[in-house]
Amino acid sequence: MSAARIEELRAEWDRAVERDRPADAVTALAALEMLEADEPRWSQRLGEAHRRLGKMHEAEEAFVRAAERYADKGFLPRAIAMAKLASSINPAHGDLLARLEPKKVVAKPPPLPARAAVPPPLPARPVPLRRAQDSHIDEVRFTDVEDASSLDIMLTDIEDLEVIESVDLVVSERLPEPREPSIDRLGAMATFRLFAGLSREALLDLADAAELVELIPGAMMMVRGERAFAMYAIIDGIARVTVRGSPSIRLGEGDIVGEGCLLDEGERQADVRAETPLMALRIEKKKLDEVTERHAAIGDALFQLLARRLVMNLMHASPLFTTFEPKVRLELAQLFEVRRAEPGTVLSEQGKRSDGLYVLLSGNVSATGAGGKTTRIARGSAFGHASLVGVVGAAETVKTQTEAVLLRLPASKFAALAATYPPVLALLAEMADDPLPASVLLE
Repeated sequence: MSAARIEELRAEWDRAVERDRPADAVTALAALEMLEADEPRWSQRLGEAHRRLGKMHEAEEAFVRAAERYADKGFLPRAIAMAKLASSINPAHGDLLARLEPKKVVAKPPPLPARAAVPPPLPARPVPLRRAQDSHIDEVRFTDVEDASSLDIMLTDIEDLEVIESVDLVVSERLPEPREPSIDRLGAMATFRLFAGLSREALLDLADAAELVELIPGAMMMVRGERAFAMYAIIDGIARVTVRGSPSIRLGEGDIVGEGCLLDEGERQADVRAETPLMALRIEKKKLDEVTERHAAIGDALFQLLARRLVMNLMHASPLFTTFEPKVRLELAQLFEVRRAEPGTVLSEQGKRSDGLYVLLSGNVSATGAGGKTTRIARGSAFGHASLVGVVGAAETVKTQTEAVLLRLPASKFAALAATYPPVLALLAEMADDPLPASVLLE
């Protein structure tokens, strides 16, 4: 059959979706599924069209074919989603994913572009902060660690983030565009890279823990201030993420959102809303904790994603980064370490010198000033720099209430930073006397 016939059928599907005629869509999709058997999306869309028409047996069979075809190509997150759709119609398919044997492995992402010095990959478990045994009475100092947590973030990661200028929510009442990315592009997406290196046993455990959710345009996935109870892997559609004080961004197929539930933070920091019809795999925190306990590789992969996402958010929100162009932001970020701090760690103490510049990425961290008032500081807050720009002691005591993730620039590297980027020194000097921005009052 010629390429012209395939284009004709695609156009027919376009028109059927535009006019909301699922019966016409079934006709075009059935033909496309036969002509392009290596494109699992046709089987998936055919199942969706049958389901809209109430033809559940036909939908079930189409979803089974889609699961098998996605698994054949190694796209297991989509295979998981299709298997769950099939089992929701007929519970007899509950073991479908376990019976699937991937026949093709998705190609590995292309190698990083050559550059003068490629930093080591971000450790899955950054080295925790440990107080130095020889620190003086008038300072708070932690031990330095060789090769600790350099940030492996590419310039394209910064430039490709889709920032939404308008605050108005514009949603689509139709399915994602028929000309959506083809199966060939799926291998380059974050979710699929995340799952690619996991063992079959780990994938099956993750699949068993996941629940398939489908949202209509405008539906909320997460609400700022609510408890962080689940993580989502987006299979289809677009979500809008809005953080107070920052531009909204869009996440789509292949992205994960809510991975902050890995940390004991208590509440969401952003509103996340479906902007188009959206399908996602949702894994509740309790189940995710159980799976990561059994399979360390899952926790390692997710923490890498979490750290990168937190740093990317910071680069688009903190004045420490936003005053510079993306290339300079990248160079600045790669001078920092990513470190973990256990609950109860005093990071900075009133009247004492600090051993570096810290930027809070995630966690519940308090600041107590001279008047004894305690606040929870906001994400992106920088502290410790007062000592580095000439002020002897810190104005506030900063202490972790929960496990926290921070960027740390040791004093030993600060001189190089100031010499290379004089505007950073000027900015930090201006910020030295500013109180730490509060998130919420601690009870």
